[in-house]
Amino acid sequence: MKQILSIRNLIMATVAGLTIFNQGFSQAPQTIKTPSDRPQYLEKTVIFRVKPQFRNLCAVAGIDDADLQKVFSSLGIATYAKIYPRHKQPETEYNQYRQPLVDLSLIYEVHYTANVAVETVAIRLMRTGKLLYADPHYIYPVTYTPNDPQIGSQYHLNKINAYLGWDVEKGDTNVVVGIVDSGTDPNHPDLAGNIKYNYADPVNGIDDDADGYIDNFTGWDVSENDNDPTVDQTVHGSHVSGCSSATTDNGVGVAGSGFKCKFLPVKAEKASSVDVIENGYESIVYAADHGCNVINCSWGGPGGGQYGQDVINYAVYDKNVTMMVSAGNNNNEVVQYPAAYNNVFAIGSTKANDSKSNFSTYGYFVDMCAPGDNILATVYNNTYTTMSGTSMASPIAAGCAAIVKSHFPAYNGLQVGEQLRVTCDNIYPLNPNYTNKLGKGRINMYNALTVSGPSIRFTNRQFHDGNDDSFVIGDTINVTGYFKNFLAATSNLTATLSTTSTMVTILNSTINLGVINTLDSVSNASNAFTIKINPTAAQNAKILFKIAYSDGTYSDFEIFYLGVNVDYINVAINQISTSITSKGRIGWNTDPTTDGLGFQYNGTQLLYDGGFIVGVDASTVSDVIRGINTGPDADFQSVQSVNEIGPFKSDMDLTGKFNDNPASPPMNLLVTHKSFAWVNPGDDKYVIVEYVIKNNGTSALTNLYAGTIFDWDIMTFALNKASQDIGLKMGYAFSTEVAGLYAGTKLLTSGPFNHYGIDNGAVPIGGVDIVTNGFETSEKYTTISTSRTDAGGTGTGNDVLDVVSTGPFTINPGDSVTVAFALIAGDDLADITQSAINAQIRYNSITAVNELSSSNPYMLAVSPNPATSQTTLHFNLNKAEQIKIEIFNAIGKQVMLVENKNYASGNHSLTLKTTSLAPGVYFIKMNNGKSGSLVKLTVLN
Repeated sequence: MKQILSIRNLIMATVAGLTIFNQGFSQAPQTIKTPSDRPQYLEKTVIFRVKPQFRNLCAVAGIDDADLQKVFSSLGIATYAKIYPRHKQPETEYNQYRQPLVDLSLIYEVHYTANVAVETVAIRLMRTGKLLYADPHYIYPVTYTPNDPQIGSQYHLNKINAYLGWDVEKGDTNVVVGIVDSGTDPNHPDLAGNIKYNYADPVNGIDDDADGYIDNFTGWDVSENDNDPTVDQTVHGSHVSGCSSATTDNGVGVAGSGFKCKFLPVKAEKASSVDVIENGYESIVYAADHGCNVINCSWGGPGGGQYGQDVINYAVYDKNVTMMVSAGNNNNEVVQYPAAYNNVFAIGSTKANDSKSNFSTYGYFVDMCAPGDNILATVYNNTYTTMSGTSMASPIAAGCAAIVKSHFPAYNGLQVGEQLRVTCDNIYPLNPNYTNKLGKGRINMYNALTVSGPSIRFTNRQFHDGNDDSFVIGDTINVTGYFKNFLAATSNLTATLSTTSTMVTILNSTINLGVINTLDSVSNASNAFTIKINPTAAQNAKILFKIAYSDGTYSDFEIFYLGVNVDYINVAINQISTSITSKGRIGWNTDPTTDGLGFQYNGTQLLYDGGFIVGVDASTVSDVIRGINTGPDADFQSVQSVNEIGPFKSDMDLTGKFNDNPASPPMNLLVTHKSFAWVNPGDDKYVIVEYVIKNNGTSALTNLYAGTIFDWDIMTFALNKASQDIGLKMGYAFSTEVAGLYAGTKLLTSGPFNHYGIDNGAVPIGGVDIVTNGFETSEKYTTISTSRTDAGGTGTGNDVLDVVSTGPFTINPGDSVTVAFALIAGDDLADITQSAINAQIRYNSITAVNELSSSNPYMLAVSPNPATSQTTLHFNLNKAEQIKIEIFNAIGKQVMLVENKNYASGNHSLTLKTTSLAPGVYFIKMNNGKSGSLVKLTVLN
């Protein structure tokens, strides 16, 4: 059961092909990313789930929403409808085990005719703000290599201790294994007797049981929507059916591990397709809805979206199913889906001697193993053959799970899987190169029926550093969650955290959990695991941790990852929440909606992507904005990771450095960037970013423009417009919806102001065209060096980007220029206008009291701070000199001259009365006319 791979801030939104696992083959909001190995999915088809607050707009074959309709009409929609029209909203939020029920009633599939990529359509749909996710409709290629027949060779039954197990429990005919695959052979003499026939709906052309399926007596073909689940293109499903459910003790052929337990064939392959499963997840829902206690999926691949996880959760939480899934046949550690989803039991394959099969995928996501080499079972047309693959291992384990369910009928789906997992035989002495990567071991049916003990899993993991939760060097991280016991009560349980990494130090490694009763959970919030990030931590390192459980004879383990020393910091101290990265991006650290906070205003996401851009001509631009490919350009690299140096000028000061060495061609720039944010009213709706651009080359840079580009997706992205206030030197975007929000960028430095509004709709309506061929370098330079006042057209709006820049500058070798911007959000134009004015005052004040840095030549300090009636200044002079000490308010105005006199060398202390100062933030400046120190002082009532 998956509870691993909790890499912080990682939103899993991958797209990849899924493959039947036989030997011989190789998704705040989510968006679609395209990996190098192109996924396999239905063209011009997208599956999406509507947010529950828009339920009243949803019909079976329509959604009464103007935002979605606008997207649909631009795509030439052929059809769209609910995938599960008979499903209703769950009546309760949780099941009896306090697990959240899944609502499938708002999931739709849309088919369109326009020549637009599936990834693009998914992004456009997501930007309406009405959806929880939008995924492709995955299809699953079938590839396998059967071995020569070896009739009578069923070594695996002895290996898993099935014969002793059957002496304890032969199974209950009311316990059903759902075989979601390429079909089965309903007429096979060794399968026909074990099919779970639906006697409530005999074949008579009538839907006798009123379940929406006519004559589904022998199962169902979900892909063809008919009642014939017979295999078409491949015998794979027939063999998988036999591994778990061949009729046992009937004097014919072979035995299935499930003995008397029945199986329900659910076909997910179209007759017109060649070895392709198209409806795996829909078939899981059918199996779950039709009484299957265990569902086997002998297919998968290296990617999956939220739709698949929703289906898994529905089967497990809503229908109490045990999900058994083959781990894959890649002989590597690449995670596979659906095997790597939460609430799934992933099955690896072993040989007859318990060593890992040469083909079997392995890794920390694997839960247990079963024999999968040369497994003899049924195939189409009443014959038998041997096949190899995790496709065989998984149904063998599924049959065992059905036996466990028969023996422990009160167990829920997860308990059944856990009982099978924790009673596995240890095979690691035979597999020393795969420690912890083959799950708990190889299944043992007899142990699963006779051995009692706990099963602990660490759920709802949380990672906090008590600050911004951007885990960097020096941070101490608390790891908390709930330790849930699925099986027998513990008596003196301990959990110990360990790692082999030298990049972190575990400060609190062992927790005494004591007694945890069956299906109870215990929180460690009051006794967290604590981890400190060492100076040796590599940037964006993913650290592997192991939790070892011990209680008498019980021992178990779990693995999780934690990303540390990230090269971005979250700024979320006021009404704006955003992330400042080490490489010029703002909001998101990598792809849009991945790693970071985006740009939120009071919790509402306003940003798709954005960042810094600089260029000197149409072929020389450095940036981290989207380019001509699907992902963003990566022209900047970190020289000094962003880090917090304050509060110094503001309530949260950040600084870092990056260069443009990766650019082609580079301009040999070194950019020192800073950001500032405040908490007080009036200054709490903006964040300031500043860039000091230094020419590290040997030639002068002329016609240099620098600025920021933001794709503001405000509320419904297709209903946005962009404009400017030239007097304020501010560009802004806004939603045309009622009570639409605003976001803006104001130039704070004294250079010329330039604004360019970009239309990014399906059909360009003027200005640069970044839709047809992507955002080309020449177009980027156009947007930072020329003006386009507005974007969004004359109607209700469009998808827009907003560019605010300044220039042209000439920077000689060794020289630099400073540009700064306020990033603003608000409720209306007047709101962001006032914030723009306030930001300019703030920026003027922090530059007026000298450029501040972490240097402090006079070692100026103040205590107590905050102060009430008085405080004391402490400073040190290396030599005798005349010193001037002043106090400035938050907008840079001098409010008090403390001293202006000669001091001797050495340490000094000076008492300062603060009763004349109103409560607020002040700066104490000490200087000799050439250099000085400055410290922030807070005065209370």
